[in-house]
Amino acid sequence: MTRWGILATGRIAGKLAEAMLESDTALLVAVASRTQEAAEAFAEQYAGVTAYGSYDELLADPRIDAVYVSTPHPLHAEWTIKALEAGKAVLCEKPMGVNHPEVMAMVETAAFHQRFLMEAFMYRAHPQTAKVVELVRDGAIGEVRQINASHGFASPFDPNSRLHSNALAGGGIMDVGCYPVSMARLITGQEPEDIKAFAQLAETGVDSWATAILRFPNSVARVATAVSFALDNSVEIFGTAGSIRVDRPWFGARDADGRWHFEMHRNGGRETIGGVAKPTYVLEVDAVAEALAAGKLESACMDWNDSLGNVKALDRWREQAGVQFDFERTERQTVPVHGRPLTVRRNAMLHGEVAGVGKPVSRLVLGCDNQPSGKHAAVMFDNYFEYGGNTFDTAHIYGGGRMERFLGSWIKNRDVREDVVVIGKGAHTPANFPARVGEQLDISLERLQTGYVDLYFLHRDNEDIPISEWMDVLNAEQEAGRIKAFGASNWSLARVQEANAYAAEKGLSPFAAVSNNFSLARMVDPVWPGCVAASGQDWRGWLEAQQMPLFPWSSQARGFFTPRFDKVRAELDSGVDAGFGNQPSDAEMRRCWFAADNFERRARAVDLAEHKNVAPINIALAYVLSQPFPCFALIGPRTLGETRSSLAALGLDLSEEERAWLNLESNERPIVDIEEEEEDDGDPSESAEQESPQ
Repeated sequence: MTRWGILATGRIAGKLAEAMLESDTALLVAVASRTQEAAEAFAEQYAGVTAYGSYDELLADPRIDAVYVSTPHPLHAEWTIKALEAGKAVLCEKPMGVNHPEVMAMVETAAFHQRFLMEAFMYRAHPQTAKVVELVRDGAIGEVRQINASHGFASPFDPNSRLHSNALAGGGIMDVGCYPVSMARLITGQEPEDIKAFAQLAETGVDSWATAILRFPNSVARVATAVSFALDNSVEIFGTAGSIRVDRPWFGARDADGRWHFEMHRNGGRETIGGVAKPTYVLEVDAVAEALAAGKLESACMDWNDSLGNVKALDRWREQAGVQFDFERTERQTVPVHGRPLTVRRNAMLHGEVAGVGKPVSRLVLGCDNQPSGKHAAVMFDNYFEYGGNTFDTAHIYGGGRMERFLGSWIKNRDVREDVVVIGKGAHTPANFPARVGEQLDISLERLQTGYVDLYFLHRDNEDIPISEWMDVLNAEQEAGRIKAFGASNWSLARVQEANAYAAEKGLSPFAAVSNNFSLARMVDPVWPGCVAASGQDWRGWLEAQQMPLFPWSSQARGFFTPRFDKVRAELDSGVDAGFGNQPSDAEMRRCWFAADNFERRARAVDLAEHKNVAPINIALAYVLSQPFPCFALIGPRTLGETRSSLAALGLDLSEEERAWLNLESNERPIVDIEEEEEDDGDPSESAEQESPQ
């Protein structure tokens, strides 16, 4: 029996309360509202239910196993996260979050705390939905080519109502448009490649009605929604050998006795498929109980990837239709999505020092070069900071300036400038001339909304320029207080040595750090023109002798040590979403990293990872961090799970023998104390294996 608490007491909460009473798997224990009076008015309808006048009180109740979050949309993320942190399983009303970054934060919290989370699309738990999917998958109507799906109803316009308020994330797309999008993705089993959308906006800026065309690899879906007039609320699926029509697919049964049916047309005839089932909300409650009883964190009805994919499609629909909520604007994003002030909450990071910076520097540096939006960037930055990370790497060229703007807005909104280390870069090819340093730095500082960067790298070298000119301009910027320390990225060892020799001769500040490629895998072909690696013995010997800090980019070889490798090597499509951040392509992996010696390095990393009970990418990153010179590895996670996965490497200390064996400098496999290494078997940080482009 699952003991439930209901958080927020609106109309939909009443439907779930009734379902819990009717279910054999559920016991409604408590409800919470924003006021004690509202909670008591709701609870008095159900015998023995405790009423709480605050959400926090409900989450503190030890009797509760699972919480149903039914707040207005903008509060879903905050209270779902708080419920998961309180140790509760969560069923969150749809849409699970207002946007993809919010849902990503919710899913990551569930993964980190190992708690169940499900988005409340009740129709997904109904056997009618399962039957439709079964028929489509079995080819009953041939190959699907077109889907028509709609969900809309008429409601009088009220700018303060949940359905029409901008502050409450109202409008058809968010309230019920999420259903046809969800169904189209379920039927195709794919994510849309493109979305074209239109909408009629109310005076509050939300959509009164909206429609969209979702283009999938082999089919098209037309979806529609409205909160100002009624639609037919059906789903039609057209295939090469027939069609299926489902009336009222969102509510399951068409009759009070639970009977359901839909029609399928094929071979010139019509078939009626039907059955009997419990009410949809009861089935939804039971689906949660079933998953919990099986010890699962996700439901087969609606798993986390499904929720992430759905909200990503909704984001694109809203963007195309021109629907933006005021609370999503950059200047309004002053706290993380969990609603609390930003602070270090998990303290998982290691730090080091770089001469001249004057602050601790994170051993894992967050790359700010692949965030698709400011909202996504803020969630990624918040999460990294809360793990104890404080160092951010960006550049004048990244995203045409968008990445610097994202970082600058986040720093300003969170008021953390003195708590973070900002790495900037400029003078990239073809603008790699000393005269461009100052003018590009002007622009970068404006974007970053700060008066200085903590560490500045020349992004590329121009060997036609005398070393003296580079060092003179960098020292001038340092004296002006616009950079605290500086170094070189993608410079040869000879030029770095020449630069520091010149600085010593003239009594100037030298390079304080270098940022070249360095990873367990050898860079066979430069990732980008002008890239230079520091992985050779000459570089490693000099870095160790000088104790020169290295900020290696592509420290994990851009996916080479992840499961993606197997598909790419087999010449299969790895399914990488190239449109989501700076995602390395399959072709790039083959060009830059595929070589016999790298295959052997990867095999050894896999071997050692099995014995240390971690992922191979953790071994690859630990190799970089375990060098006998200061290494501050640049990582570029696109998801919160990738950040968590990278952090697992901080707990691995590789011996000199292990490093030599991994890098093919020794054929004698080091002895691993398996019992000692497996003590941390339950660490959830080891569950995410997708690697960043850094």
